[in-house]
Formats: sequence, structure tokens, C-alpha cells
Amino acid sequence: MKKYIYLFIIFVSSFSAFAQTRVSGIIKTSNGKTIPGVNITLVNTYDGASTDTAGHFAFTTTEIGQHVLHYVTVGFKPDSVAVNLDGKPLNLSLTIKEAVNELNAVTITAGTIETGDAKKGAVLSSIDIATTAGAVADIVAALQTLPGTSQAFSENGLFVRGGSGAETRTYFDGMLVKSPFSSQLPDISSRSRFSPFLFKGTTFSSGGYSAQYGQALSSALILESKDLAEKTSTEFSVLTVGFGAAHTERFENSSLTVGGTYYNLHPTYSVFKQNIHWDQAPIDKTGNIQYKWKPTKSSMLKIFSQYSNNDVSLFTDNPDTAGVIHVIDHNKNTYTNITYQDNFNPDWRIQAGASYGNTHESGRLDSNNFRKNDHLLQGRFTLTRYFGQRSLLRAGAEAYQNGALEGWNYQSRSFNDNMQAAFTEGEVFLGDNVVMRLGGMAEHSSYLADWNLAPRTSLAVKTGTHSQVSMAYGIFYQNPDDTYLLQSHQLGYEKATHYLLNYQYLTSGLTFRVEAFYKQYADLTKYDYNGFPKTYAVNNYSHLYNGGDGYAKGIDVFWRDKQSIPGGDYYISYSYLDTKRDFRNYPIQATPPFAAKHTLNIVYKQYIPVIKSELSAAYAFSSGRTYYNPNNPDFLSDKTKAYNNLSMNLSYLTRLFKQFAVVYVSVNNIPGFNNIYGYNYPSNGNTREPILPAAKRNYLFGLLVTIGDNTFNH
Repeated sequence: MKKYIYLFIIFVSSFSAFAQTRVSGIIKTSNGKTIPGVNITLVNTYDGASTDTAGHFAFTTTEIGQHVLHYVTVGFKPDSVAVNLDGKPLNLSLTIKEAVNELNAVTITAGTIETGDAKKGAVLSSIDIATTAGAVADIVAALQTLPGTSQAFSENGLFVRGGSGAETRTYFDGMLVKSPFSSQLPDISSRSRFSPFLFKGTTFSSGGYSAQYGQALSSALILESKDLAEKTSTEFSVLTVGFGAAHTERFENSSLTVGGTYYNLHPTYSVFKQNIHWDQAPIDKTGNIQYKWKPTKSSMLKIFSQYSNNDVSLFTDNPDTAGVIHVIDHNKNTYTNITYQDNFNPDWRIQAGASYGNTHESGRLDSNNFRKNDHLLQGRFTLTRYFGQRSLLRAGAEAYQNGALEGWNYQSRSFNDNMQAAFTEGEVFLGDNVVMRLGGMAEHSSYLADWNLAPRTSLAVKTGTHSQVSMAYGIFYQNPDDTYLLQSHQLGYEKATHYLLNYQYLTSGLTFRVEAFYKQYADLTKYDYNGFPKTYAVNNYSHLYNGGDGYAKGIDVFWRDKQSIPGGDYYISYSYLDTKRDFRNYPIQATPPFAAKHTLNIVYKQYIPVIKSELSAAYAFSSGRTYYNPNNPDFLSDKTKAYNNLSMNLSYLTRLFKQFAVVYVSVNNIPGFNNIYGYNYPSNGNTREPILPAAKRNYLFGLLVTIGDNTFNH
């Protein structure tokens, strides 16, 4: 019996020795560089090895038949190969690809500047926006320090690459915001409605933006709200212009924030000299509610609702009578936004939303009563299919119910428009170094009784570890302004065609961007009107038609350095703009007053740990702008002197009753530059009045405190 047992053991041992397979090889990158430390394993076994310093590996296994050999290491994509183990030595030559590094990965940057706390190539974080000197926590004012933008001066809006303020549209979690600013007052620009602390990221597209967004000839400002609050907290602020408070309650998988602000500028304006004759300085009351619910790991429901009420009264010069006009304005705005998103498996993502906004504005110009109302109801649905790690196909549809009313004394006029749009867009990675985006949007307006089709395409090519080149082309359509639609049913879409070429160099501490652009306008709205109409008043235009055109071309440069100076961070942006347009009541193509040929911004921030403070300074320059002079036969050929501004902020981080607090001091136009925005002339052109800033200098002092956390949600 023992004899047979010994024979069996010998037989098994011989078979095992015969069945052993030696697996060896080398692992290299696509450019032939060997990689040490790669872990190689046979899937579902304990057999494997690691590459040595020369990239070689070897191990033996008793497994037989078809198996999968898996290899992985930090910084490279995991990969695998099928092998057949039959006892014969197996020598392999394997290639491993670099993993997608978010900092170094190729992305489409033409026309797009991202901000946010965790964005690739983020130019400004939410804290940057809140602490940029001179911006006093206004999103649009902070973005005016970036290339491609111009100072708003005496008109509302974000002015981008020769476009008017109406050519930039604001999107809140993908939903269009029709009225992102308070009332337009005579020769005074107002703040944007939303606090920067509401958002985790902002994408500022100065041209060539995604096919997901329409109804903007020049730019899309895309705001992405924060997710669930981390903790339960209470925050409040006390400023020289008012106060605010909010409470956030964090539940197991949801959070609720309720807050409000009250601002009254009268105390400040009574202390510091104003260039505006205020009868009642602006008073603003705002309240909002934010609810975030995360029912599953991959889904998120967000509800945001805000109400604001603004009252103001002032006297403005009337050049024709050498007297003044008494302007009284009441503005009430409501905006509600509900969005839902879910990755219901790794390859599919849905996003849906609905929003409603309405503005009721009423007031008086001397003895004449006026009112302006507008509303926008929107529904939107997007479906995204992912392919591999990065490629995707996106499609969606949206519907708008848009309308406005304008009244003067006992007369009124209104319009309503139902709009539908559909879009599709694909983003394809042609290897690790090339990405292409191709898509388009189609829109139909019941009021214009017409369709449009807007193709968009972009391409980015990686030229080095930290550098890339991007190109973009697109056609963009926008409905004429409500003011024109209220007076004519015969208008059509306005149109702009964008061409962009961008170079970017990006490391963890340095950002360099240079972008050339060309924008061609067509079908802009024109009308007959003597002189320059005031944007705050109710005006009657005759002979409205789509006969305008124009162009804008130039170059934008941006440099940011966060590594050279310990605790320091600075950026420089410069824009050159050559633009002319024939629109409104222009007799010829001319450079509009809102477009400066040269714009320069220098922003510097320094954290000083000894006193736990951040000092921020910002210098802004723009060359002189055109203004209308009825005495000059050359239309819009007169120019103001150059604009200069130097502002500073100081933020001191401290503890108040053991809670996180920030003491904030801001001064605008420290040297007291005598800036002039333009001139107002009477009809006969005999005299002129300069358009001045509301004040030569602005001061703001504040205390912000948060209880239970060190972040602000409101």
C-alpha cells in the first residue's frame, strides 16, 4: 500500500513541476520609458510580482489555462492583458499609460475661465471673489478684473469683448436668470443680486461656450451652487451699510439654510461726500432659503428661493432745462430654482430643473408714473452618457415662458413669448493629448415666429506636460431686448459668430493664458431716435428692424503666480479690444461707449501670519472711452480721459466669543483719481455735464462671525 502512496506523491509532484509557468517581461510607457514599482498580479490568485528599477518583472505560477494579468501603479492607468498558461515560459512586453492628471490633462479652455474652490485651473476661488479689493464681495465686480471684461461704470451688466451688458447671460445651476441685477438708475451701475458664498464654482465663458447654453451673444456666466453644508452653523455680519444673518441646520443627509440681509446706505452716504443727490439712499432687503437633500450617494436635490426689495430716490440733472429730474424707484424681485441630478449608474447621468423669476419695478419721473415688470418660467432636462473615463455624449431640451410689461402713466404695452430649445453635444478624447467638442442648439420662439440653429465646436491639443492649445468656433443667437420686443412684433434673432485661439500654461502655482478672438455681429436691432436715450427711462422708438452689424477682435493675456512670494498671490490681466458696431440709432459703425481699447488689472494678495490678516490690493486701468457729442459731426469720436483706480482690503481673522470671525476693511480709489465716465449734453449741445462715480472714494467696514463652523453659506 505504501508503495502506491509513494508512487502517487511522485506523480503529483512531477505533474506540479511540469505545470509551473514562468511569467516575465518588461513594462514601459508609450514613449519607451521603463517604469519601476508596477504591481503585476494574476486576477483571482496570489501570484504576481513588481517591476525592478529597470522595469523588469518575473514570477512563476502553477495556474493553467486562460487568465488575466493585471498591472497597476500610482500615476498610471490600471491595465490588463489576457494570457494563456500552459507550462511554457511566457515573456511579455507591456505598455502602461499615464493616468489622467486633472492639473495636466487636456481640457477645452478657449473662451472659458473657471473659478471655484476645486476647479482645474481655477482662476478665482469663492473666497477670492469675496476678498478682491474694490469688488466688495460682488461677483460681477470681481470678474471685471479678469481678461476680456470691461468696467461697468454707469450701466448694469458684465461687459465682455465689446458686447453690451445685455449680451452676457447668468445661469444658476444651469437655469437662466433673467434679472441678475437691481434696477438701472440714471448713470449708476448696480450690484448683482447673488452672494459669492452661495457658490462653489463659477465658469466665466467669454466666447465659444458650450451648446448647453443659448440666448447670449457674448458671454455665459455659469454659477454652480454649493452642495450639502458640512455642519450646523449660525453666521451674522455687521457692516457700515447694514447687517445680515443666517442659520444652517445639517441633518443626516440634507441641510437647510435660512438667511437675510438689510442694507441702508444713508448713514454711510451722509458721512462721505457723494456725487449723487440722493433723496433716499438705496435700501435693500433680501431673504433666501436653501435646501439640499442627498437621497443617495450619487444624487442631489437643490432648492433655492430668494426675495429682494430695493427702494431708492434721487435727483438727476436734466441738461435740457438746466434743472433736475426727481427719480423714485421701487424694485421687487423673486427667484426660485429647483434642480435634481443623479448618476443612476457609472455610465449615465440625468439633470433636471425648473426655475421662475419675476421682477416688479415701479416709480416716478417727476410727475410721471412708470412701471416695468418681467417674468421667466423655465424647465430643463439633460441626459449624459459617458464613454470610458472622459468621453461623453450629452443631449437635452428646455422650454421658456417669457414676458414683460411696460407702463407710462395710464398707458401700457406687453408681450409674451413661448420658447423651446434642444441641444446635443459630444466630447471625445482622441488619445490622451487631444479632445474635441462638437454640438449645437436649436431654438424656436413663438413671438419671433422663427427657428435658429447654432453649431458649436472646440478642439484642444496638449503641447507639453503643462501646456496646451485650444480653438473654438460657434454661432450664437439672442432675442432682442425686451424694450424692443415690447414695441415691435417684426424683429428677429440677433446673431454673433465667434472664432477663438487660446494657449495655456498651467502648473500648481502658475497660470499663463493668452487668447486671440474675433467676433462678427449680424442682425443687431436698430431704430430711429434723436440723441442717446437713457437706459433707465421708458423710451419710444420708431422703425425698429434687424439691420445692425459689427465686429470685435483683440487679444487677452492673463498671468497668475501663487508660488514665488511666500504667502503672496498676484495676477495680471490685460485686454486689447478693437470693436465697432452699427446698432441702436447709430448712423455708422462706431466704437460704443462701453468698450475700452486697453484694459489692465493688477491684483495682489498677501497673507501675514503674524497678525492673521490678508491684505489685498487691486489696480485697474482702462483707456478713454467714446461719448456722444452732438457738436462733433464725427459720431462717437470724442473720448474721456483714462480711468484709474487703486483699492485695498484688509481681512483680519480672529475669534469673537470663541467663534470664527473676520474683521473687514475696504477702501476704493485710495489716491482719489478724478474719473469721468462720460458726458451728458442738452439737445442744443450748448453745455455738458460730466458723468461721475457715485463717490470719489468708497469705504466699507464690517464684522463677519460664524458659530459652529469656519465657512459662510450665505
